[in-house]
Amino acid sequence: MDAADVRKINVIPVYMNFEGRFFHGPLLRQLGKFRPKPGGLSEVQFAWGEMGPCLRHVGSDKTTLIDCALPVFHGPFGEDGRIQGMLEVIGIPTTGFSAVNSALAMRKDATKSLVKSVGVNVLPHAVVNTEELRHADAVCDRIEAEFAYPLIVKPANLGSSVGVGLAKDRATLLVSLQNALREDSFALVEPQVQNMEELNIAVMFRDGEICFSAIERPKSSAELLDFKEKYLSSGDSNQVDSGSKLGAGTAISQGMLSLTRDINPDISDELKNRVYDYAAKAFTVLGLRGAPRMDFMRNTETGEVWFNEINPIPGSYGFFLWEAASPTTLFPHLVEHLVQEALADSRKEFGDPVPQAAQLLPR
Repeated sequence: MDAADVRKINVIPVYMNFEGRFFHGPLLRQLGKFRPKPGGLSEVQFAWGEMGPCLRHVGSDKTTLIDCALPVFHGPFGEDGRIQGMLEVIGIPTTGFSAVNSALAMRKDATKSLVKSVGVNVLPHAVVNTEELRHADAVCDRIEAEFAYPLIVKPANLGSSVGVGLAKDRATLLVSLQNALREDSFALVEPQVQNMEELNIAVMFRDGEICFSAIERPKSSAELLDFKEKYLSSGDSNQVDSGSKLGAGTAISQGMLSLTRDINPDISDELKNRVYDYAAKAFTVLGLRGAPRMDFMRNTETGEVWFNEINPIPGSYGFFLWEAASPTTLFPHLVEHLVQEALADSRKEFGDPVPQAAQLLPR
């Protein structure tokens, strides 16, 4: 909110609670009011009014006109297409991935299959659901017939490394599957990449071409980079405070940005071009919208590179990667791009979507 250029964008903060209800109020501009949850808010509903997209204030005749919605969510019920689908049905222009592509991007095995179809290298994997795990020995037999240990086990529909486990034998495989399936109804199993380094990059489609952010190479002392290592680690960040340039000032993140990382690491042109190629192909098949971040894995001994996953709404929209890109894109410019993109191609259609020959009901 603070990074938005106040000369061009008027931010109207909206908060969704755990019941799926939406609220608005000036206190939402104060980070401290979110702990444990913001109060003093009025309930609103997204709607299409006489003047177009708006927020209707529940219990009154008041409406607030809006131009588009910029979702800021992680994981289910926000990043996975459900919010985007609701807004698309109403007709609210929405930044980032469409509902369909958001859902595909959240389901890791579906994403891998889709990007593999356009020539992106992915690891072989198996999927296990909760019903299958009732026959644990058969599941383990199937997995062991396909892969050798060690294996990575993770929920298929969650991000941020929640529920990720490392299986080194059948016993830890079962425990990891049980843990992953507590978080989701599907678990993804794949070989652990040896001698692994992670390379991440954000992308956007601007002025008729795909633009790439800086590449980041996270560092970890942990054998497995899990949620705690990513988000709860301490350390210093070299983030540039871009909000103060055009917005109202942005506090430096103490979460993901505090993880030790190399920005624009010293890697070969061949490796960099392979990351660009894979990222462009994956982004194209997933809709060329928004500013998603893609995560890749590499075996430093063999040089092999694999697409790991895509984050439709990365933390802080990955703005620190864009600030380090060449040319630089500051956070306010990133927000403006997302908004302008949504306004340009998210128009509500009022025509009948059913072809006349297929209409079963009178019009």
